[in-house]
Amino acid sequence: MRYYGEEALGLIETLGMVPAINGADRMLKAANVELIAYENIGSTLVAIMVKGDVAAVRASVDAGAAAAAEIGKLTASNVMPRPIRAVGDIVSVHDIDAGAGGEEEVPAPRHRALGLIETFGIVFVLEAADAMVKAADVELIGYENVASGYISVLVQGDVAACKSAVEAGVKAVADMGTQVYSSVVIPTPHPDLSKIISRYAIEKLLP
Repeated sequence: MRYYGEEALGLIETLGMVPAINGADRMLKAANVELIAYENIGSTLVAIMVKGDVAAVRASVDAGAAAAAEIGKLTASNVMPRPIRAVGDIVSVHDIDAGAGGEEEVPAPRHRALGLIETFGIVFVLEAADAMVKAADVELIGYENVASGYISVLVQGDVAACKSAVEAGVKAVADMGTQVYSSVVIPTPHPDLSKIISRYAIEKLLP
């Protein structure tokens, strides 16, 4: 949707995608805000933007920043109570609805848990993905190369299965002599996360 700066703007920015998604989920659940923009900026940075009244946006950003920092690196957060129209135009360049491709194409995680792992390098993330799907009844639904070597995989299933899958993926990477950058299980994803996740659906990425 087009954003005109008519409401307060809240932003968090993270190193990597997994902390950003965890932050977005918490932002949307913490207050009455609307997800308006998402962008993989490059050089591993990912941004989430929401709008709403000032108090709601402040609560949302506080919650999202804390959630992102719990599992990765938060690089920036901000609340802009009255952004100018031109700032709204820049935000609209990254309109989440324009990039989502329509809800009919979304893998529908709203009633299923999500498990996510992010590593530095494709060798490790492929090992993690293999271990995740072999360890539990989960479906590999997404993949993203954030840039500069940070790569993520996403699975969905019931909560217990996603927990087992993520544990197995983390262990598989540890057995290779390194650590995952970030991992998380989101038991009940906010429905609007589907707008982000749909961008990374494997079916859409295949040639």
